[in-house]
Amino acid sequence: MADILILANSKKNRGYCVAGRDVITNKWVRLVGDSDGAELNLNQIIYNDIIGGKQKTPYEPFNKFLRIDIGTAVPLKYQPENFIVNQNIWQEIQCPNYNISFDDPADLWGAGDRVLTDDIEQNRVIISQSLYIIKVTNLTFYVSEHNTNRACFQYRNNIYDLGVTINPIIFNDIVSKERAHDNILTISLAGPFFNRYTNQLEHYKLVAAVF
Repeated sequence: MADILILANSKKNRGYCVAGRDVITNKWVRLVGDSDGAELNLNQIIYNDIIGGKQKTPYEPFNKFLRIDIGTAVPLKYQPENFIVNQNIWQEIQCPNYNISFDDPADLWGAGDRVLTDDIEQNRVIISQSLYIIKVTNLTFYVSEHNTNRACFQYRNNIYDLGVTINPIIFNDIVSKERAHDNILTISLAGPFFNRYTNQLEHYKLVAAVF
């Protein structure tokens, strides 16, 4: 069992990417379905809330403390925090004494919105962690000309323009100015994607949560 503050619950293929910080070790844990880092389906993210009610809602739980039966560590070179989840239902708990700390990388795996798989495999880019929670500036959410959800922001010396995989209801509320935020993001490095325009495998950097 591990007690985890869920800091990302976002779209991943046909399911969900769920990740957070272990409140004991303060290390990131990415919850996956198998050793290849598969997404979780809706049945795998069912949880009992703090008053005992069973919750099964897309993009939940989020920003909650959960006691989760995690299994084997299955690290990948591009996602070293991966753990397989066992089948027991998750339980929401209270952790009033846990204070979240921001990550402080020099950059987000370099500049730009992606990392080449070959650069990771050849150790030109070392992925010591594939998840960051960071404070950013000049944050803007928008829908691109290709009808994709995007976020533009500055982190240290770089301007980033990244895809957004958060709950679309939250995204739309932010774009329409109906929801505020504190310029805090969870950034996640995705699995490999074959780009037919460049004929290369690439890992996109994604905005997986906003606070």
